[in-house]
Amino acid sequence: MKNRLGAATVALATAALLTSTATPAYAADAPPNPPSKSGYTLDWAEEFSGSSLDTSKWSPYYLPHFADVREDAKGRYSIADGVLTQRVDQDQKPWSPSWDGTVRSSALQTYNANWWHKFRADSQLERNEPTFNGYQTKYGYIELRAKLSTVGGGGHQALWLVGTEDTTSGSNNPEIDMLESFFSHGNTWQIASHSWGSPDFSPADRSCVCAVPGTPKGEFHNYGMEWTPTELKFYFDGTLIKTIADAPNQSMGIILNIYTDAGSGAHNNVWPKSWQVDYLRVFKKNGGYYEYETIKDRQNGRLLNIEGKTGRVESTAIPATAWSAQWVQERTADGYVRFKNRWTGAYMHTEGATGYVQSGTAGTGWWSAQWKKEIVDSHFRLKNRQTNGYLHAETAENVARYGNVPSTSWTSQWKINPAPVS
Repeated sequence: MKNRLGAATVALATAALLTSTATPAYAADAPPNPPSKSGYTLDWAEEFSGSSLDTSKWSPYYLPHFADVREDAKGRYSIADGVLTQRVDQDQKPWSPSWDGTVRSSALQTYNANWWHKFRADSQLERNEPTFNGYQTKYGYIELRAKLSTVGGGGHQALWLVGTEDTTSGSNNPEIDMLESFFSHGNTWQIASHSWGSPDFSPADRSCVCAVPGTPKGEFHNYGMEWTPTELKFYFDGTLIKTIADAPNQSMGIILNIYTDAGSGAHNNVWPKSWQVDYLRVFKKNGGYYEYETIKDRQNGRLLNIEGKTGRVESTAIPATAWSAQWVQERTADGYVRFKNRWTGAYMHTEGATGYVQSGTAGTGWWSAQWKKEIVDSHFRLKNRQTNGYLHAETAENVARYGNVPSTSWTSQWKINPAPVS
């Protein structure tokens, strides 16, 4: 059972330590928050309340598709008294000498697939791995209660999210480093975000080694991140620390990890290296998130819309606030997307084989209304499932067409952005 003392009086904390065998909590620890949040609904949670890992939620292997020896990518951990302890031991082998040198890693992942999180451009698959889908999330309030390592030297502990949309060998999926704290740093919380070529997230550098009160190393503290379609907000023990005015707009898997000899430097000889996680929770805002998006032509900066109600999808200069130019993505089970218009509820499709992209009613199983999103030069190309033609605005007709258009053509490259709230 978790110790729930938190920031109680020293006397109460001392009494509890004398009578409990649970993981100790001290007066300086931030108390855990209740497993509920006003205005939100709990979507997913891991309280580590048992004695073994829930393998329906977690894979204990770190990117095994890139590992030289699969078992060397298996994390070392224990679960007791409601707390996960992840560790790196002295006898632990590097997880992927071919692609990550001497780095040793102990990770848990809620998602994995071939090519996922390709951290080097020249990385190649060492083996085919079945897709593991324990949990993905798109938007929400993510809360971690954790105690950072006091071991010092090189290495760090981390919680980060990686997009799951690009399943190709390019793996151009965005990354949010919600917590990436080096052993050698003091009272800081390290935050970062990376585009990695994703079209729906700006590549601007947004790293922060943020000063925080107290002593996060050796104490439990609450790390929170509010992820909306337009921004990321980071909270330390309930206090806003950092805001990033951009956000990924795709589902992401979660990684919990501790590792040495990465960018944080060479390890020292203090073993084991470990950190502790009390819980990880994901809440979703009641009422949902503003999901509408605009689709902008790279060549002319025009938006796809159905303002003219002609039965064809138009490509014209129209305000992004117009509902006729706003779309919601509906993902199919096998990785395609349907685009539904906010104004009329019509879908983009090619059912009539007219050469024009049409708008109207489309059955759930119609391949003509399903599109594959492909990434080219930080933009999307939209390939129709039925015709294999790409959506483009090549002609001067102010309408959208589909066909065999070179990938280098800007008229077939689209930027998908969150629509203004209206």
